[in-house]
Amino acid sequence: MESFPILRISQYGSWAMSASLVNGLRRTILRRSARHGVRMMGGHGSPEEIKAGMEWWKMVTKYSLPLVGVALVANLYLEMTHHPHEEEGPKYSYLKIRNKPYPWGKGDCNFFDLKCRRNE
Repeated sequence: MESFPILRISQYGSWAMSASLVNGLRRTILRRSARHGVRMMGGHGSPEEIKAGMEWWKMVTKYSLPLVGVALVANLYLEMTHHPHEEEGPKYSYLKIRNKPYPWGKGDCNFFDLKCRRNE
């Protein structure tokens, strides 16, 4: 049952594009890309537009790097003046279960638990 020459009903009952339409689109795309001779990667434009975009990004970088530096210094100051949290929580029985020892040291300390490894 052909109601439209471009569309047809497939054997599964859904609408599908005809092969002639797909081939026509493919030919159009190939003709347009062959006309330019190069692939368009999103950086196309006149040299003036490209230079203006480059100057804009240079300006953005020049003015944002000092802001990042100020944020870095502020964060370092806040971290250095912050008091450490040395108090340990309760020793729950389910926190340090060892079914077999670790292959380093005495086998009771995690690899990155430096306090426990110093006490070995």
